[in-house]
Amino acid sequence: MNPDNSHKGLLLLDGGRYADAMSWLHEHYGADNPQSLFNGTAYAPISATGTFLLNASLGSAAHNAWWSGADLQHGVWLASQKNAQQLLPMLRRRIRIFDEQRQEFWLRLADGPALTRAWLAGAQWPKGFWCGVESVWLRHGNGAVCAWENRHPEHDLAPQPKGLVAQITLSESLLLALSLPAHPETNR
Repeated sequence: MNPDNSHKGLLLLDGGRYADAMSWLHEHYGADNPQSLFNGTAYAPISATGTFLLNASLGSAAHNAWWSGADLQHGVWLASQKNAQQLLPMLRRRIRIFDEQRQEFWLRLADGPALTRAWLAGAQWPKGFWCGVESVWLRHGNGAVCAWENRHPEHDLAPQPKGLVAQITLSESLLLALSLPAHPETNR
């Protein structure tokens, strides 16, 4: 799949990788309207730390930085026909998940290196997890790779508007792949 085939895209960023993430994003990518997934939730007081969703349509600063590998390479680029306002509530419903024993966990959905390790391990997301997203792109090596394609972006595994309440169960194999040890990496 070629990124030019997609009309729109959004970039998920893990704010934990950046000191004063909200200020830094507004300074460098303010035109791409960075929004915290925690805004409008009970966790709004920590919203300045992210996870962030940025408009990353073709030609935007965030799109150009991520695709060129110049910056934001730890983010996760989502090919989507949805805009940020449409995708935000869907992504919020995926931040907290269950394991197979019904234990609840926070999912670092925007942690590109963790998702890359899961992709390299061959992990698969349950159908309907990436609702509203046609494909998930990660930085690997010197380029971008389409890690997962979603042939049915209309299918929603967490359709209830319950905010940050866990609705989705992830398999032990996926959770294990997401928690594989990291190699030392640099920020930005």
